[in-house]
Amino acid sequence: MSAVAAHTNSERSTPSDAERWYAAVGYLFFMCFLALWKAKESRFVRFHARQAFLLFLAECVAFVAIAVIDRTVGRLPFLGLIVVVIAQVFVYLTALFLSVMGFVKALFGERWEMPFFGPYREKIPPLS
Repeated sequence: MSAVAAHTNSERSTPSDAERWYAAVGYLFFMCFLALWKAKESRFVRFHARQAFLLFLAECVAFVAIAVIDRTVGRLPFLGLIVVVIAQVFVYLTALFLSVMGFVKALFGERWEMPFFGPYREKIPPLS
């Protein structure tokens, strides 16, 4: 295969089924590492894998923060319970919404810049 043909295949506008599935599966919690591993082969997978990795990192930080809030403020009789429940619902629903949206957009072959994480996507290197 010539260099021009290889370049044309990697730059095509519609991703293959395998590329779409790798990109979509990346949004399933720690499966972002599989997508990052496959990202070197496709710009489409790389686009979604980087966003999925940022979402994974944000979920991990949020889970630790909620655990800290639960162990500190959560010990207050009534107010602590309210604060912890509100924080958990907000974080879990936001993570679920972003994961589902990323999964669906990747599966349909669309590029979707995720709110908050999209601008930082290019700072994440693919696994080589």
